[in-house]
Formats: sequence, structure tokens, C-alpha cells
Amino acid sequence: MNRTIVAILIVFLSAGSCITKFQPEIDEYENILVVEGLLTDENRVNSVKLSRTRKIGLGGISSPVTGAQVIIEDNLGTATILNETKPGLYCTDSMTFRGVTGRTYTLKVSKGDEQYESASMLMHEVPPVGSVYSEFNFEDDGYIYPPLYSYKVYFDTWDTLNRSQYFRWTYDEVWEYHLPYHYPPESKRICWLTEQSTDIMIENTSAYKEVKIKKFPLVELDNRSDTKLYVKYSILLKQYSISSEEHLYWDKMKKMINETGGLYDPFPMPLKGNIVSISEPLKPALGYFSVSSVATKRLFIQNDTIKKPMGDYYCVTDTLPTLVNVSGIGRYIFVLEEVDGVGFLVTRYEQCANCTLLGTNVKPTFWHDDEKSE
Repeated sequence: MNRTIVAILIVFLSAGSCITKFQPEIDEYENILVVEGLLTDENRVNSVKLSRTRKIGLGGISSPVTGAQVIIEDNLGTATILNETKPGLYCTDSMTFRGVTGRTYTLKVSKGDEQYESASMLMHEVPPVGSVYSEFNFEDDGYIYPPLYSYKVYFDTWDTLNRSQYFRWTYDEVWEYHLPYHYPPESKRICWLTEQSTDIMIENTSAYKEVKIKKFPLVELDNRSDTKLYVKYSILLKQYSISSEEHLYWDKMKKMINETGGLYDPFPMPLKGNIVSISEPLKPALGYFSVSSVATKRLFIQNDTIKKPMGDYYCVTDTLPTLVNVSGIGRYIFVLEEVDGVGFLVTRYEQCANCTLLGTNVKPTFWHDDEKSE
């Protein structure tokens, strides 16, 4: 791969890191297909995202590929067609399709005269996660309010049979969120917010005598940085068993993201995925089609003694002595509180009175699983 392809890779993977505009000579490498896909044995929708690189300076690094035919084929000859659910996102039916450990899978993509194919990927068996746990720390110097309540979350895992040597992890965070105002109905005051991990977390245990990973750091939380600890918090760790080739891909990706500060920095190593062009063998493609069974483990954190910062939630507000004959209530004027002797505290910012703009008011089915085990 020559320097011009590497240049576009840097922009694709670290957009926003440059502070000086630079327009390299890479027009011939525009419109490159980017594939992001993960197939697991979970009872869920599996998806493949297709996009294309864009010319640098056009306000984005990729655009969705619509109207493509996307097929996942296994080594038994079974072909599953993915449906485009929104521009560039192709999904399986969770009720009729899921990966099977021990089978190999190939992703096939066609768009007009273009045809792409992934390497055949074996779905490895993955060992269970050993444990996910947290360490609590409290600091109170008497000067800063509130005192600092913090948690560091770690996990342990091992494979006593040494079947897996290369691992990747992701996680989903969910936390209960309450608006600090009381006038909105509960359906708009209490919500559950979700974040998915973006860090690349991998490990190569091939040099170990036994596959054993201890105290691998996941996240750090505290009551001063965000709202995650205010009511109740949950993190779901997902563990994948991957091939040495996929581990190498993620390792290079991680180094490229961490080490590339801009286009004037030294060019990183070429990043080769497992997608190739069948119709034009010399035409590059980016991305990776990952296949793995999944092991999960969930942790809950709830600490009723945690103090919240004063003024941690700020909205631009005004007051109204009455709501009678006031137009726009619930449309562009939102009531937050009824205050004795003052009237009503109101705002023009709906997110201050409606937490469903930030998350969902549907309680997760697992939200009280920690109480069941007590």
C-alpha cells in the first residue's frame, strides 16, 4: 500500500485530529468501500455498515452505500440476505439467524458491477468471563464540594483449556437518569441512558503459559464528571475470541489512532483488513468483517450516599406568574417547577423537561437482576 492510500486511511480513522487543513493528492483513492461488520452467536440483530470514503474537506469522511446486496454465507452453503434498514446499514433477522460456533462465514457485497468478499472467518468458541468488579474510592479534603466518590471497574478472565489466545472486548453502559425538576410527568422525568464503548480493547495471550487475565481496566466513574453514578449504573462486558489476524488488525488500528496526531506526523503502518475486491483485485477496500461467539457479564453499581455537585444540571429558565392564557406551553415553553409565591419556572429548552430526548423512559428488562441475586 503506497503513501497516498495511507494518507486517506489516516483521515478515515482520525478525523478531527488535524488543526491545519491539508489537501493531499489522493483523488484516485476516493470512493473506497468501508465495511464494518460483526457476526455473533447472540440472539440479536447482526449488522453490516457500508460506506465510502469522501474527498477530504467535504465535511465528512464517509457516505453510506445504499442499494447494495449483502449476503453472509456459511461453509454449509447457507446464504443469508441482509436487509437495508436505514441508509448504509444492512441487518439480519434476529428471529431466524444467528451465528453457530465452529462454522465459517463469508461476507459478500455487490453494488452494480462491484463485488467484494471477506476472508472466510471461523466462529471461535469463547470462554466465559471470570468476573467484573469495581473498587471504590472516597476523598474529602473539606474544601471542594461534593467529596469525590469514584469507582474503577475491572474484569478477570481465563481459559483453563487454552483454546483461546486472542481476545477483544466491548461494553455497554446504562444508567438511570432523573431530571431535577418535578413538574414534568414521571414518563419525562425518569429515563435510562446508554453508551457503547469506543476504545479498542484487545489482548494477545499466546506467549502466556496459561490464558489468565487479571484486573483488566474497563472504566473509571466519579460523581464530578458525569451523572452515571447519581441513581444506578450498569455495565455489560462482552468478550470475543478472535483470530491472530483479526488481533493484528485491531492492534494496528489502535496504534494508528493513538500515534497519529495529524497528516504531518510520521505515516503509520499499512492497515489491511479482510475485505477484497473480486471485480477489481487491485482496488482497495477498508474495514473488517468480524466473527465470534460472545460471553457476557454484567455489573451493577448503586451507592445511595453519593453527593451530587451543586448546580450540576443547568438550564436557562424564566418565570411565569400563571399558565392561564399562555400560548406555546408544551410546544416551545416547557414547565419545570411550580414555585410557591413565584409561579412557574419555565424554559425554552425541551431537553430540560423531557429526558426522552436523551434516552428512553422504558425500564430495561434486566434493571433489577442484581436484586434477584441477593
